[in-house]
Amino acid sequence: MDKAQLEQGLEALKQAHGEWTYDIPLPYGVWTRGNLQIPHTRLRRIVQIVSDWGRKPLAQCRVLDLGCLDGMFSIEFAQRGAQTIGVEIREDNIRKAIFCKEALGLDNLEFRRDDVRNIAIETYGKFDVIICSGLLYHLPALDAIRLVQTMFAMTDGLVVVDTHVALEPRKMIHHEGHEYWGTLFREHSEKATPEQKAKSLWASADNSTSFWFTRPSLVNLLSGAGFSSVHECLTPAHLNYGQPGLEHRNRCTLVALKGELCDLLTSPVVRGLREEFPERSLTYAPESTAMDLLKALGKKMLGGGRRKG
Repeated sequence: MDKAQLEQGLEALKQAHGEWTYDIPLPYGVWTRGNLQIPHTRLRRIVQIVSDWGRKPLAQCRVLDLGCLDGMFSIEFAQRGAQTIGVEIREDNIRKAIFCKEALGLDNLEFRRDDVRNIAIETYGKFDVIICSGLLYHLPALDAIRLVQTMFAMTDGLVVVDTHVALEPRKMIHHEGHEYWGTLFREHSEKATPEQKAKSLWASADNSTSFWFTRPSLVNLLSGAGFSSVHECLTPAHLNYGQPGLEHRNRCTLVALKGELCDLLTSPVVRGLREEFPERSLTYAPESTAMDLLKALGKKMLGGGRRKG
């Protein structure tokens, strides 16, 4: 395609399938949304995580991007040389993602229209890296649990989970002898038609409600699936796309590594011991609560100073 054909193709896809989610640079200085100059700091964080924690260079990796929308994350990893598969359930998104792939000539990139709940090692194989960004909180609890277990089976390296979490443990789910806490989130009206759900690009594919795990329960879920260690990434910072303040107080990026569990030589009693984080142990306090704690601490310190005087 020359520049005119590229721009015509973009406009035709926009008319048929709606506006692009991401502003993706294409040849000839063309951008899918016109070069909005929005710094995508979440993508920077995830790429940095994979670069830092990956066990081999990206050009030697297989990467799976779940819920890829119109493909920005997949394209980034493919441009870095990784054999990449992006999975997306909505036809509108897949059409736009494939257009970008072809415009950029990325032969190492594949997009598949599929429900992430259908992925399996038998049909997709194994991956060095699995990206699960902006997805887990759109699923019912049991579907999310099964997806985490499937991702563990399908990776030889690491899984990056970027997701909303519940700040309060309001509902409990029993599964395989474990308790997971979180809250229900309304995705669609009960009266929404399949067509309406398909057009709601920032909502679930079909379920009317989803389950947001609390931070402790999500960490326990990843650990229980078999990941040898779980880490929360704080830098590179993803605050508010370069704007002041936080975009979300209830979102985090967790890195789950698949390695060998270490037994200790000097503390053999730790072998086989599994500990789980209790609820509220990893929950960030609301700002008002944090300020109240600081004020109480200040009063205590001032009071103690008077007594000593």
